Amino acid sequence: CSSEFVPAFDNSAMDGFAVRTGDCGSASPGGPVVLRIKETVRAGTLANVEIEPGEAVKIMTGAPLPLGADAVVMVEATSSEEDGIVRILQTPEIGEHIRRRGEDVRCGDLILREGTRIRPYELALLAAQGIANVSVIRKPSVSLLATGDELLEFTEPLSPGKIRNSNGPALAAALSRWGILPRYQGIVKDDRQSMREAFQKELNDSDVLLVSGGVSVGDFDYTKALLEELGLQVIFWRVAIKPGKPLLFGLLRNKLVFGLPGNPISVMVCLEEFVRPALEKMQGHTPRYPSYHLQGNLENEYRKEEARQQYIFCQVSETSEGFRVHVIRPQGSAMLGMACRANALALAPVGVKFLEKGMGVAFRWLK
Repeated sequence: CSSEFVPAFDNSAMDGFAVRTGDCGSASPGGPVVLRIKETVRAGTLANVEIEPGEAVKIMTGAPLPLGADAVVMVEATSSEEDGIVRILQTPEIGEHIRRRGEDVRCGDLILREGTRIRPYELALLAAQGIANVSVIRKPSVSLLATGDELLEFTEPLSPGKIRNSNGPALAAALSRWGILPRYQGIVKDDRQSMREAFQKELNDSDVLLVSGGVSVGDFDYTKALLEELGLQVIFWRVAIKPGKPLLFGLLRNKLVFGLPGNPISVMVCLEEFVRPALEKMQGHTPRYPSYHLQGNLENEYRKEEARQQYIFCQVSETSEGFRVHVIRPQGSAMLGMACRANALALAPVGVKFLEKGMGVAFRWLK
């Protein structure tokens, strides 16, 4: 709660002249009102002066309002400030360009609710109240591991049968953008002992573990089995979405564990749709509206699997008739070039097999 008024005193919102509106009559450029300048009041000083009839006080933005003044005429509405007089060219209204004591925040007001995200605005409000310390939820520590014998670090030269690890840098970039400093731990080969040791270490050091790859049903997909051996309580494994079906989520030592698919587009979709909401919840933040709150009409048809909800990469443009949604073809869970051409992600729900041209779809912007 607030312990002080904001503003703490009546003050001027403009550089100009503090006046009594009753003195200004019907001032206009063709019929200016002449007032005698009694004093100049600067910001940071006390206004130890009272305006008498026929007087004005020159005042700076933020300076305390003199006694007797009920309006401020901005400099641009005056002329001929000379010989101790000022000509008022505009009739002011009572209270014009005055910031009243407590008009923003009054003493005792609730200024920030529990769960409020501290942005620069909230930080400024706390500073204005002289509050140096507040209790906050700390940002979670998140470890990133990529698994797979086929992976090389993105700085390494490509060799036959190998691919560069794009998931690690992409995950790290997304987390950094959300204000979380990631613990990128590189690549772990498809070796049960190496993976077990890496999982144990990161679970000791972090609140959340993100593992990409090894969560499907291949002969060398060890991630799920090893995590279960370590005590993972599986909350769910495999979801009815495309891309991202093999997603694994569970709890281990009160830590959140996500087994993400290996394909990079699947990883990014799962990150936005599952990991990000979990991280926000851990920090006490609940979104005020659904992610897919925008609506547009399809410019081209698209066929999908009826049994899965699909996230479709699109190009969306705004017209006088609303948003137009163009589906990029082909779609694919490993197609980074396709994703880079998209500016939005459309949502096609379970139970829909064919999206017709002109059909309305929900979408969100890709930031």
